[in-house]
Amino acid sequence: MRGVSDRDDAPRDSWLRFTLIFAALAVLSELVYYGVALESALFRDYLAALARISAWILALFIEGVHADGTAITGRLFSVEIARGCDAYRMCALLTSAILAFPAPLPRKAWGIALGLVWLNLLNFVRIIGLFLIGGYAQPHFQRSHEIYFPIFLIAMTVGAWMFWVRRATHERFSDATPA
Repeated sequence: MRGVSDRDDAPRDSWLRFTLIFAALAVLSELVYYGVALESALFRDYLAALARISAWILALFIEGVHADGTAITGRLFSVEIARGCDAYRMCALLTSAILAFPAPLPRKAWGIALGLVWLNLLNFVRIIGLFLIGGYAQPHFQRSHEIYFPIFLIAMTVGAWMFWVRRATHERFSDATPA
C-alpha cells in the first residue's frame, strides 16, 4: 500500500532518474567523442564534408570560395573546420536528454532524428556565418566563434529539447485542466 508521501516523491524520483540517465549518457558521449571519434578517419572525412558543403553554399553567393580538405578558402577569408565545429556535442546532449526522458520509443526516435537534422542545419548557419563575419567583420570573428555562436547553439539545443518534450507529452497531458 502506498501512502501520500510515496505519491509526493514520484515526480522527484522521475526527475532524479532523468538527471542520472542524462548525465550518464552525456558523459558516455564525451568519452566516445574524445576517445574514439576525434582520432578516426571517419571523423576527419565528416569535417571535410562539412567544409565542402559549407563552401558550396557560400560559393552560390561569393565567387571563388572553395574547400580544400577541412579548410574553406576564399578571397574574403579562410577558416579551418576542426574539432568543435561539428555540432557533435549539441547533438549528443539533445540525444541524451531525449533518451533519458520518459516517453515512448517512437517519439524518442522522431525527436532525435528531427533534432539532429535541425542542429546540423544550424551548424551550417554557424560555419557560414563565421566565414562571413571573418570576411566582412574580422574584429568580431573571435567573439562570435567563442561566445555568440556557442550560446546560440546551446539555446537552440535546449529549445529543441523543450519543443520535443512539449510535443512528446502533449497527448499525455492534453486532457488535464490548467491549474
